[in-house]
Amino acid sequence: MRRKAVAGLIGTGLLLSSACARQVASTDMALPGAAVPSAASGPGAIGAASGRGAVESFLKAVAAQDLQAMSGLWGNGKGLARDQLKRDELEKRLIIMQCLMQHDRFRFPEDGPRLQTGGRQEHLVELTKGTAVARTTMITVIGPSGRWLVEDVDVTKLRDFCK
Repeated sequence: MRRKAVAGLIGTGLLLSSACARQVASTDMALPGAAVPSAASGPGAIGAASGRGAVESFLKAVAAQDLQAMSGLWGNGKGLARDQLKRDELEKRLIIMQCLMQHDRFRFPEDGPRLQTGGRQEHLVELTKGTAVARTTMITVIGPSGRWLVEDVDVTKLRDFCK
């Protein structure tokens, strides 16, 4: 039964994502009725000390299927997505990302991130699952607590990973 629910969510997510060119898993959108972001957590409670660290921790949480850990690393300059989105919307997005990004191993093909506007960093990441290999980008940003968060993942290149 869980597989059907996940498959339904994935199908819905892919349908919705096909209308978007790139920003499929971004937290830049505000939803009506969303909670106000909170920066009440102390340093170290959320995010990571570096952009690369946020990507590494996020990918480790994906591999462990730990949605709670993923939610502590995914956000934008305003804060964590879990403080900005309704719970059911957050869970749907995390499940879709978790499925699309499931991997056996990952690596950074480039030595450092590409610098973007607003202090963001774009990290090129290579994911391997079995014999399949895909490269994608992950954008990181400093959140209000001064810790790095994963803001955006280009999941369009990872659709074959979720089977």
